Amino acid sequence: MTGQASTQPRASAAFGLWADPVLVLGLAALWLTLAIVFNGEPGVDLAVSRLFFLQFPCPEGWPQPVCGAFTFSSSGVWTVLREIFHYVPIAAAAVVAALLARDLSAGQRLSEPRPLYSLTALAAFLAGPGLLVNLLLKEHWGRPRPVSTDIFGGDLPFVPAGQWSDACASNCSFVSGEASAVFWLICLIPLLPARWRRRGAPLIVAIAVFTAGLRVAFGGHYLSDVVLGGLSTLLVFAALAWLSSSLVRAMARP
Repeated sequence: MTGQASTQPRASAAFGLWADPVLVLGLAALWLTLAIVFNGEPGVDLAVSRLFFLQFPCPEGWPQPVCGAFTFSSSGVWTVLREIFHYVPIAAAAVVAALLARDLSAGQRLSEPRPLYSLTALAAFLAGPGLLVNLLLKEHWGRPRPVSTDIFGGDLPFVPAGQWSDACASNCSFVSGEASAVFWLICLIPLLPARWRRRGAPLIVAIAVFTAGLRVAFGGHYLSDVVLGGLSTLLVFAALAWLSSSLVRAMARP
């Protein structure tokens, strides 16, 4: 029992700051605060999206009041980069799953630090980008994407962040699925070998921010969609890390 008891406390500390309930509450408060700010100041979303929108005169008889395009979406280079980064989180999840399988086959227990962290990260990937964002929010919140609104040449109304609408029927703008997935990579930084962490962490953060920015530049999402999408995944992971850590501590009690 002594060996098991000593393993459990080490496992409960596997997440470090991620398992701190203060961080969970802080991320939740930040998400809610930003949602309120973006909802109350919709001009922020519009101003950022306009930076990437090229307006031009509409043809005679055109039914929409505004004509134009998000020019980044028609660039071959940016489109290829977007496709590459779109699949990076899926590839990373496959690597984490493979490492978890290797650790378990080598005799490690799920209560040990690395297997526990890997399993929690995979659960967060399914629960955050998968369930919360893509199956719930994007399918049922109804916020039209920028490119679909009449402000940017579409035929749907603009809807502020966080406001439910029936204007969009499916695969809508709130929140960004790609931003939520790519920000999940930040949760994997502690799994990097220690010698890679110092250089790998800034690179991962840069990839997350760049990919989220491309969604805004393409007219696929507003700034609020990518910010709240990324925060959603970090919040889900922190909550699951806290829950996993709490369960391990409970199991360690005599």
